Amino acid sequence: MVIPHQTGTQWWGTMLFRLVRPMRRKDSSILYFVQRIPADIRPKISGTKLSIPIGDKIVIRTVGESASVVKVSLGTRDPHEAKIRQAQIAAYLEGVWQSIRNGPEKLTMKQAVALAGEIYRAWVGALEDDPGSPSLWGRVKADDKAALRGEFGVAQLMIPSPSKTRKSLEDRFGAFADVALSKRGLVVDDDSRAKLLEQVAVAMDLAAEKLQRHSFGDYTPDSYESRFPDWEDRKAPETKAAPQVTITQLLEGWWKEAGRDGGRSVSTYESYSKAVRYFIDYLGHDDATKVTPRDVVGYKDKRLSDVNPRTGKPISARTIKDSELAGLKSVFNWGVSQHLIADNPAKGVTVALPKVKRSRPKGFTEAEAVALLRHSLNYSRTQPNETQKLLNAKRWVPWVCAYTGARVGEIVQLRKSDLIDHGKHFAIFITPDGTVTVKDGEYREVPIHPHLVETGFIDFVRSQDDGYLFLKPNAKGEIRGSWNSAKNRLREFARQVITDPNVKPNHGWRHRFVTMAREYGMSQELRRMITGHTGAGVDEREYGDPAGLYREICKIPRYQV
Repeated sequence: MVIPHQTGTQWWGTMLFRLVRPMRRKDSSILYFVQRIPADIRPKISGTKLSIPIGDKIVIRTVGESASVVKVSLGTRDPHEAKIRQAQIAAYLEGVWQSIRNGPEKLTMKQAVALAGEIYRAWVGALEDDPGSPSLWGRVKADDKAALRGEFGVAQLMIPSPSKTRKSLEDRFGAFADVALSKRGLVVDDDSRAKLLEQVAVAMDLAAEKLQRHSFGDYTPDSYESRFPDWEDRKAPETKAAPQVTITQLLEGWWKEAGRDGGRSVSTYESYSKAVRYFIDYLGHDDATKVTPRDVVGYKDKRLSDVNPRTGKPISARTIKDSELAGLKSVFNWGVSQHLIADNPAKGVTVALPKVKRSRPKGFTEAEAVALLRHSLNYSRTQPNETQKLLNAKRWVPWVCAYTGARVGEIVQLRKSDLIDHGKHFAIFITPDGTVTVKDGEYREVPIHPHLVETGFIDFVRSQDDGYLFLKPNAKGEIRGSWNSAKNRLREFARQVITDPNVKPNHGWRHRFVTMAREYGMSQELRRMITGHTGAGVDEREYGDPAGLYREICKIPRYQV
């Protein structure tokens, strides 16, 4: 089987099939593309020829029986050009994998003649201005006719048989057929390829005859071209009735229940929606009743081989396991619980996570924490279009996170009304009500550290208008876009001083707070209530109020900024 590359006509006349992600070999500065072959594809791909696009050329590669990756030189040392070529190859291979999953197509006679006509027109168009000598085209015509008789190339040494003729046509016209199929992105069955080769042979013989006339100076208008019809896709089969239970329906049904009364967060819904969308695209249908465990495994394997277009890096195994597969399991499990589907096809499907070797703690070091707090304290507007809300976020969010262990996303969405005055001390109320996300959808009260009071945080909150402290809702009153943007800007702000890529700039405070809480003897139960972590021993969520939180928060020493 030959998998052609979908390309333009620039290759038709020259027929350059030169054996010509990015990575480098130790002994070369040339960048390479590397991608794993999906597990469901490997048993079907042995012996397949890939026509891989690299810049303005294509490279033919035959997949070996034991091959697990596709590796090919990008033919450039330029990182920018390498990324472009990497994306080009990745898109091509994605089409290949899908074509193999769908199975080869069958060409009609009219389609085969139409493809041959495209070769005829491109070949003549490329050479008619300067066709060369008549004797050249005499030899070309002789070779073309020999191929039709089964007497070209290695085939002439074979015993006469249909396979001899096929081999002869393949040797003579196979590359032309590959390009013809490439232009349409087609993968065809063996009978269709044989049919196409015969029509290409006829077309090329006619082209040689015309070009020979041109070589004598005879440019009489072509009478052959009208025999070739225009290409037409097969008529699409009649649309079948929509399936009774779709995966999309399961997703929306799950969310209608799971999202009630501040249950699962909108962020979770968006994450699951993305996973469902990717899965449906992979399947090619939305029928929940037809999904098998093998489909889920195949999808998992495909995602492991995908590259994140934003980062250029493979999708992480943890993202696939904890986000995408978790979403599919929840959605299908809801369908089972509602007796809409018989089984959960994602049940038991998982990803083996590689052991992460850490070179440092997850939290900020003392020096990093002080540097970021100082950076925040001394910050002034550097861009004229920076809003006052964002300026306030850069000034206060790092400090509040440092003394509460809260998530950046939780602090970014604070409102003026979330400040609580207990007389002897203050607290903030972190709640899912009116917010974008609170992990696990549980409210909690977090006391304000005395150092935050002394640095002016309470005065700042009291000076603000009612509503969100750091976000500006849009015209519809929604804050998700502003919330995401603020988190991203704070991440960039922290990266100006936290340069170690092994620590997450928006999550480093949370790890550091837990480390300090342990170091200075904070009650584990109350510490978990402050940070919103769950675990054994946290009983005051259901029984009583969280007494003693302010006492515990005061155990965290002041940062010397």
